[in-house]
Amino acid sequence: MSEYKGLYIHVPFCRRKCPYCDFYSEAKRPSEREFTKLILTELSLISPEFSQFPTVYFGGGTPSVLPPSSFEAVLSKVGQFSEVTVEFNPEDATTGKLKELKEAGVNRISLGIQSLSDRALTALGRRNRERDNLKALENALSVFSNVSVDLIYGAPGQKPEEFLKDLERITAYPVKHISLYALTVYEGTPFFEMVEKGQVELPSEEEVREAYYGAVELLKSRGFTHYEISNFAIKGFESKHNLIYWRLENYLGLGPSAASFRDGVYRKNVPDYGRYGELLKRGELPTEEREEFRGRELLELRITMGMRLIEGVEVGLFPEGFFERERVRELLEEGYIELAGGRVKLGEKGLFVSNAVIGELLSNF
Repeated sequence: MSEYKGLYIHVPFCRRKCPYCDFYSEAKRPSEREFTKLILTELSLISPEFSQFPTVYFGGGTPSVLPPSSFEAVLSKVGQFSEVTVEFNPEDATTGKLKELKEAGVNRISLGIQSLSDRALTALGRRNRERDNLKALENALSVFSNVSVDLIYGAPGQKPEEFLKDLERITAYPVKHISLYALTVYEGTPFFEMVEKGQVELPSEEEVREAYYGAVELLKSRGFTHYEISNFAIKGFESKHNLIYWRLENYLGLGPSAASFRDGVYRKNVPDYGRYGELLKRGELPTEEREEFRGRELLELRITMGMRLIEGVEVGLFPEGFFERERVRELLEEGYIELAGGRVKLGEKGLFVSNAVIGELLSNF
């Protein structure tokens, strides 16, 4: 079996759940000591023979609600690593806590700013405000040289020029990485119900498209490399951990609802903290879902993930004559995909509608 390239720890606790979020999380804070013990128990059950992970990523939920001692306890068990990321809510980004995390081994912060507009933040159900976000960014940059910022575009009432103004302000700071996410309305979330009832009005698709392509051009002009559909980095500061996902390399996920992938086998944990703990205390893995990918299925998965990267994937992954097929040839001619240097990648027109384009490729596979 191949070794894991990365370790993901899902911290499912939030002070308050955002109305648009469909990730598994709970608005409560159980014992940090108990949570840390459960994570280490799961690690020992799954991977007793592996003690080193090149990358470690604490996501959530809100990992920054945990005390520095929890991160130190986990990192002390996983040996040497080149990149350790913690997702941070602005309200938690005090210089004291950031310094303690750095001493514990963390070397990268992903700051969930989402917006610099108080109106947009209110519409998104965020508690932090512009001044809080800027203070958090300043604190993070005073401690860490590798800081990533998350921003949402397409928020209710947000015009493209307003989003781009936010982005200009962010790039005035020495951040190394920026992730841009279009607001997605997931069924089952409070936000979905608000939209269905007409309580929230979203920007038009054309406005969202304008915001995305405007952001691509702005970030390129500020020295950022566009390396994945939604991600931009100063050269050398791409997210090593997330590249593992897009390149379909092996990764281990710990915590409720966390997913793992190893040698074609996908596994996902139960999305329930209580059940997760019960299973581990009985010495059982908290697996809810297991799927094995082989042959064509594995190849299609590799294409699906790899096409998210601006570099695309090797032409050799596709059957001989694939790019002569009528619909595929149309995608090339219309600029939705491109062939260059033995690789196929999304064209500029295909970036905004990537899921549809990748779906077209696979339907003609």
